Amino acid sequence: MSVTQALRRGRPREKDRPAHLGRSAAAHAVCFAASALVSRGAALGSLSPFGASFVAAVPFAYLPSGLLGAALSYLFLSPVDSFRYIAVVIAVGALRWVLNEIKSVSGSRFFAPAAAFVTITGTGIALISSSRSEITEVYECVIEGVLAAAGAYFMSRAADLMTSRRRLTGLRQEELACMAMTGCILLLSLSALKIGEVSVGRVLAVLAVMLFARYGYVKGGSIAGIATGIVFALPDSELLFLCAGYSLSGLIGGLLAPMGKAAVIFSAMMCNVMMSFASSDNSMIAAVAAETAAASGIFLLIPKGAAAYLSSIFCDEEREMSNEALRRNVTMRLEHCSKALGNVTSCVNAVSQRLSRINEPSMDRLYDKACERVCSNCGLRVYCLEKEKDKTYDDLDRLCRTLRERGSVSGRDVDDSFDKRCCKSSELAQSLELAYREHLSLEAARRRVTGVRAVVAGQFAGLSRILEDLSREFAEVESYDCEASDRIIAALSSLGMTVIDCSCRRSRGRGMTVELILTAGRRTALSEDQIGREISRACGRRFGEPSISFEGDRARVTVSELPLYELEIGSAQHICDDGALCGDCSDYFSTGEGSTVALLSDGMGTGGRAAVDANMAVSIMSKLCKAGLSYDCSLAVVNASLMVKSEDETLATLDMAEFNLFTGRVRLMKAGACATYIRRGGRLIRKDMPSLPLGILNEAEFAVGELTLSEDDLIIMLSDGALIGSPDWLEELIDSWKEGAADELAAAIVEQARIRRQASHDDDITAIAMRVVERA
Repeated sequence: MSVTQALRRGRPREKDRPAHLGRSAAAHAVCFAASALVSRGAALGSLSPFGASFVAAVPFAYLPSGLLGAALSYLFLSPVDSFRYIAVVIAVGALRWVLNEIKSVSGSRFFAPAAAFVTITGTGIALISSSRSEITEVYECVIEGVLAAAGAYFMSRAADLMTSRRRLTGLRQEELACMAMTGCILLLSLSALKIGEVSVGRVLAVLAVMLFARYGYVKGGSIAGIATGIVFALPDSELLFLCAGYSLSGLIGGLLAPMGKAAVIFSAMMCNVMMSFASSDNSMIAAVAAETAAASGIFLLIPKGAAAYLSSIFCDEEREMSNEALRRNVTMRLEHCSKALGNVTSCVNAVSQRLSRINEPSMDRLYDKACERVCSNCGLRVYCLEKEKDKTYDDLDRLCRTLRERGSVSGRDVDDSFDKRCCKSSELAQSLELAYREHLSLEAARRRVTGVRAVVAGQFAGLSRILEDLSREFAEVESYDCEASDRIIAALSSLGMTVIDCSCRRSRGRGMTVELILTAGRRTALSEDQIGREISRACGRRFGEPSISFEGDRARVTVSELPLYELEIGSAQHICDDGALCGDCSDYFSTGEGSTVALLSDGMGTGGRAAVDANMAVSIMSKLCKAGLSYDCSLAVVNASLMVKSEDETLATLDMAEFNLFTGRVRLMKAGACATYIRRGGRLIRKDMPSLPLGILNEAEFAVGELTLSEDDLIIMLSDGALIGSPDWLEELIDSWKEGAADELAAAIVEQARIRRQASHDDDITAIAMRVVERA
């Protein structure tokens, strides 16, 4: 029987008295344990006001067990603090006992905060006046009183919600925030429980942020992130970075939640580790990373049943603010966070460069270290290392050159002049060799750290770019149609579909776009044609083919109004030496927002290894683009994935073409890809945009070009296997092509390229042909 159920019970009948006594005893035991636990939570170093908060907030029937638990817990504090806090909880209990019958006072929402504040502040000021107290500043008493009052407020609200008959799924946003803050205060006492440097309390806090972000999206993630960040930053000013890390991970995790658990884990790891660099204690970086990793492992083990229940808690039946106000608020916050992350990137780079200059190892330091081991007790030290320092270091420099060439030195390598002046020349040569090896190890470590730092700084920049793109996307929305959203939800619900959220927006140059989040269930049950028909009927507009992407138990459906153009697409491929695996990979899809995207990747070489790289690049890129990420952000993720895929060198080109079906605007994006041919108005255009492939540098960028096309214009994308010798044959074939479908043109290009390669070595060949068609 849960504590909530036990608290809800009234006076039992005689036959139910044993069961009631058991439930009551369990509730008292839980209140005792919670009171003892929360009393251990420290704030601002040595302050522990939350035991008094709990005693002020606990239901009156359980006041004795709460008071006893807090008093016993406070006994383990230092003697002076123990006396003061025990006096505080007794004073709170006495105050509640006296005023309990005055319902206008004890029933007030502000009674518990006032009782905690008055007793904490009163006892603190009383001790200030005596010389026996360790509290010497009035403002510390006031701050502690405010913390006690805030804790009492959240705990009293949580206690009221637990003793009511309301379910968690019916709580409002501010009520969920009170429950979250109460839970964080309970977890705060576990922050001191550590396994090595890993705090159990912080692991549970990160887990809570992940759960709230994944199943509560932006609302749940923001609540949990802010609550955990504020509470877990209280113990020490050195932990203030947790406030920024947890809050930012909750916000970004909520935004990326539709992409699944992996996206939430990625955002938590990046945000928490990123903000840990603000700590002056370098050990916190590894500790925070380990805590986030431990929380991620637990997060992945959450069963689907619990996930469905958590999702239902955050279903908001009320619209408490207009969509326009929400859009502006989210846009401003995303833009602000984007700029903040950009500043973090610049700051990390600047600080790392300065520290590198300060800590850069030099040969003089190497010589000093070698001499320190041998010459520290030598009587000639002053003469050799001060009066004749330059001559001594010249001799060491000659030894060091020999050391670089041969890898070792001995007493035989010492010059005669040096050997005559130094009685420990052989020992000094050995010491120099040892110092030089340490110097090489330090240099290798510095290079590795520099590489890691560059990757982390690149991830900061990538996060900044993601937020900037999301902000721009929200800003481009002109209006939302809430009535159309309600009609779509009603229409799909009548067909047995579970609609979690629906958004109908009008954007500049794209007409109306409908975005749905559905409970997937069996994927085959989601019919694209049926969804498209119901949306068109509900909105009174003609919509195109929906784009559906799946993440876990949810499906994201995006569909746009029928545009001006259609795009006929065909592709053909030849595998090198008629093998089983092709090193080229292509894909094309509709974004659901009025654009069609074609992708082509060419892996390094041929065969299985090239096929893995190319398929990985296309698969990740298409998945991220369908999920709503911008092309530049998706490219950064693909580039990072190729770099960390294995220790072996790996690279792949990426060629993209995005065609706007409303405006006829085509955007070409290349990362190491070969030329694209466009036939516009009967004139052939070769678009060759030099750029680097993916998997080489930490940062990758597209070379971008744009053109506006119209009916019967052609776009031809090729892998480098199709380009052999002079391109005249290819240009003549494209220019003279008048009849036939797009897939026939692609097949003709591949066949002609294959024939011409017979005189040379074979290669993978891929061609994608696209023809612009006006919609009837």
